[in-house]
Amino acid sequence: MLKSVIFDLDGTVLDTLPDLNICMNRALADYGFPAITREQTMAFVGHGGRNFAFAALPEGKKDIVDEFYAHYCRIHVACKNEHTHPFPGEAECLSALKKAGMRLAVVTNKSQAAADVLAGTLLKEYGFDIVQGNRPEFPVKPDPASTLFVLEKLGVLPAEAAFVGDGDTDVQTAKNAGMRAVSVLWGYRSRAQLEEAGAKVFAEDFSELLRILQKM
Repeated sequence: MLKSVIFDLDGTVLDTLPDLNICMNRALADYGFPAITREQTMAFVGHGGRNFAFAALPEGKKDIVDEFYAHYCRIHVACKNEHTHPFPGEAECLSALKKAGMRLAVVTNKSQAAADVLAGTLLKEYGFDIVQGNRPEFPVKPDPASTLFVLEKLGVLPAEAAFVGDGDTDVQTAKNAGMRAVSVLWGYRSRAQLEEAGAKVFAEDFSELLRILQKM
């Protein structure tokens, strides 16, 4: 039986896409650059904020990515997340996992500062033991370092844990960390994209996710 479940954040635990799009477009507008669509935002996210900023910058402007990313981060951290919300059935699933004695955590490529904002607001009611964002001392997913760090803090072995996420990086992180993986289909990647990344177990909604995790 599982002892812990680690979740990705964007597109898995919270639908952050509208606010990510708004924040990036505010940053782009400040530099006089054209806006990106929600579809582009969906394609660009998942590999860390710096990569998101790099992808959003127009061709010929990529050399200012570090400066631009810092500006985007300031906007993102200050965001009130008014358009961000959880997914249907989420509260019931997480509550059931907690009652079963599982340790719950979040590992995200979102900056730690931005993750902390959500940990203190929209994620607060779910009782995650740890919300681990991107920090300078850890590479972004799919490198397993931050995930293994969280498991060590929880006192759980990789073989006793599952990684749940909507992205290709989440599938690869689970594999790299020696964990079981469940890919969710309500997020920002298609089933075909997840299968291409190596995904084999899928959940259509949180009810199905709970059933899958309870059988692992």
